[in-house]
Amino acid sequence: MILTLAISAVLVVIALFVLDLNRDQVITSNISTYLQPFAAETIVTHEFSARPELVWNTITRLSDYNFWFPGILRLLPVVKTDRFVHRYSFDKFDFSPGAFIRIRPFSLAPTFKGKIMKVEENKQLALEMRFNPVHKEIVVFDLNPTTSGTSVTCRRTSRGLFSWLTIWGFSGRKSKILDNLGYFIPKEVIEEKNDSTAEQSSGPQYSRETIIARAVQAGLEGNMDLVNAIPDKPTRGMAKAMLVQSKRKGNLMPDRLVKALSEEPIENGNATTPPPSQNTEREGTLSFSNPDDLVAFVVNKALDGDNDPINAIPHKPTRGKAKALVVKIKRGSAERPVMPKISSSSAGSTTPESVPASPASEPEESLIARMVTEGVNGNMDEINALDNRVLRGKIKAAIVKAKRAKT
Repeated sequence: MILTLAISAVLVVIALFVLDLNRDQVITSNISTYLQPFAAETIVTHEFSARPELVWNTITRLSDYNFWFPGILRLLPVVKTDRFVHRYSFDKFDFSPGAFIRIRPFSLAPTFKGKIMKVEENKQLALEMRFNPVHKEIVVFDLNPTTSGTSVTCRRTSRGLFSWLTIWGFSGRKSKILDNLGYFIPKEVIEEKNDSTAEQSSGPQYSRETIIARAVQAGLEGNMDLVNAIPDKPTRGMAKAMLVQSKRKGNLMPDRLVKALSEEPIENGNATTPPPSQNTEREGTLSFSNPDDLVAFVVNKALDGDNDPINAIPHKPTRGKAKALVVKIKRGSAERPVMPKISSSSAGSTTPESVPASPASEPEESLIARMVTEGVNGNMDEINALDNRVLRGKIKAAIVKAKRAKT
């Protein structure tokens, strides 16, 4: 009779295990189970992108175990005190080996006593837990720092006739213990130390023009690594723009970039002065006695596909006026200006000395009147390029008044 009952019990347990293991499960942790006569063990390992200190603070916060530890309805401290409010508060709890806790499982059973077995800060926490009168488990959390964060291993072991209860329900709920824990760990991305920046700063350095030239040359050969490795965003953008322009011209680099390739690097912070021809080429525009002639020249160049002269104008209002005129001509709302005559003296000089250095070179009243007229007509580029905020505000206010007066 006893043998029949034992065999029946084993068959029932096996059938229940098969049903439990066949359930759908979505687990991101590494799991494993071991079952032997009168002994059972489950192991769950998970990687977290957080420092061990953050993971340790979450695991040792016993008051939150009911949120992520499967099977716990509430975890209470055992505090010997006369005040009732302190009996169930972790503020007065002595978190150290030998301290007792109370575990209320998800059942009609009363609370069961547990104990803290081992506390090794930021490394290991061992707890003795009891979820029913016949089953007791040793739960151990091991923390190991990794290059990407922290690896946590949860090991649950039990011994005795009912040790199989440790594995019961593992595939459904217990295996997700560390998945649940991850929701309570602050996210922190740990970046590996990269000394490439220091290596670049300690090696030979080049001017911006040379960096662009070297990057464009590599890009034309099919190597974009040098272009993408430029740390300065404006320089990287200029290099990509020049690469596109060079490909459109049949993989031919502009002459100024070709000359820049022969520039010597800057050693130990002492810049090597580039040849005068290179400096003048870098400025990119011819000098004119009349700013309108300069605008007409760069606009014609831009319409022909060469944007370097217009981008090389250092005076923001003049550059904005030229770009606005290019847009209007392309839209058909303005006519193409006549190409000014370039004298031999202008051709030999490449520094835009005649360009006004600031709006102060033009009387304020005439400047306001001219920009208000352009603003009413829809040209706001030159106005937005003004460095003087007060003057810019006056002009915009006058534009609003002029538009209201028209209506």
